[in-house]
Amino acid sequence: MERLVDLETLIQKGKMKVPYKHRVILLVYLDGEVFAIDDKCPHMSASLFPGKIEGDVIYCKDHSLGISLKTGEVANQNQADFMRLDEYSRSVKKYPIIVKDGVVFLK
Repeated sequence: MERLVDLETLIQKGKMKVPYKHRVILLVYLDGEVFAIDDKCPHMSASLFPGKIEGDVIYCKDHSLGISLKTGEVANQNQADFMRLDEYSRSVKKYPIIVKDGVVFLK
């Protein structure tokens, strides 16, 4: 397991970018759960961090593509079709997380 951040810090900030093995993971604390996905929109690789969260979906600030925090998948397939995303560009990597003793770990 890889230690990422103290849970209290994530709760206070709501979302954070965390470097991990030559990539950046977006951590989000939402409704008592921690979500971890790649901080990279599948459309044009913009950071998802500055995006707005509605429900369990984060919207890319550049083109408003919604990504599910629960699954890492594009939330609206019609929008993905409109943006001409191929089947391999309709999701971002989702990471398994464990919270233990007040610390968020990558499983």
